[in-house]
Amino acid sequence: MHADLEVAAGDLQEVLHHHPQLHGLSRSRWRLADLRQVIPWMQELSLAGICRLLKRLDVRYKRGRAHVHSPDLQYHSKLAAISAARQLAQQAPQEVVFLYEDEFTFYSRPPVGRTYGPRGDCASRATGAELITRRIAACVDVASGALLARQRDRYNVKEMYRFFWWVERPYPQADVIYIALDNWQVHFHDYVCEHLAKRHSRIRLLRLPTYAPWTNPVEKVWRLLHESLLDQHPYGQQWLALKQAITDWFACRREGSAELLHTIGLLPD
Repeated sequence: MHADLEVAAGDLQEVLHHHPQLHGLSRSRWRLADLRQVIPWMQELSLAGICRLLKRLDVRYKRGRAHVHSPDLQYHSKLAAISAARQLAQQAPQEVVFLYEDEFTFYSRPPVGRTYGPRGDCASRATGAELITRRIAACVDVASGALLARQRDRYNVKEMYRFFWWVERPYPQADVIYIALDNWQVHFHDYVCEHLAKRHSRIRLLRLPTYAPWTNPVEKVWRLLHESLLDQHPYGQQWLALKQAITDWFACRREGSAELLHTIGLLPD
């Protein structure tokens, strides 16, 4: 039995979050015996003892849900490759750069957000005319917190390649630039990979686990953009002004900061 219940609960939840096959089990659902096999400090407990412990830790046997994201059987190996690349960047920051990347769509119509107002009065309105969309691709440097962002009407394979080539330019001294990103097919399209190879690009693309947005800190950049600019924005009928406001928002964060790294979870408390 684990001496610290809080640590025990964390260990248990981490295991239950993963598919049993990620732990070498040829099963699709967890059983008490499986948990005992996988979690070292449970191995001396009886099945009845494990059942009682789960109740103490507020873990219940529940019916599954339809349409749950499929687990990635390479979850651990992908994160291990990313962790190794990040360690190289820490050990040799001049020669190795590590970035996280993602894309985001914003709209001419302001998203509705929460705001203060007098009791009894209607909240401020999020108004806009026609619906126009635009895409942003952005990278965050894990060493400095620098944000590199570029707006385009869309990101097809050609624009994706151009974005990667553009991201490479601020790092002329680097020998290798690792970019961790999701499994969108455009990222790894033959056109993108072949054109990077033709230019002898120093970029190396690393796949994040499938359906695991919590592994990409850029997701928190989008949340910060919503909170500070997009929600209830006043540019519903000023499309050019909105695009410029977003450009300026990223420009202010181009050099990076410890505050941004902390906000998106890349700098410990």
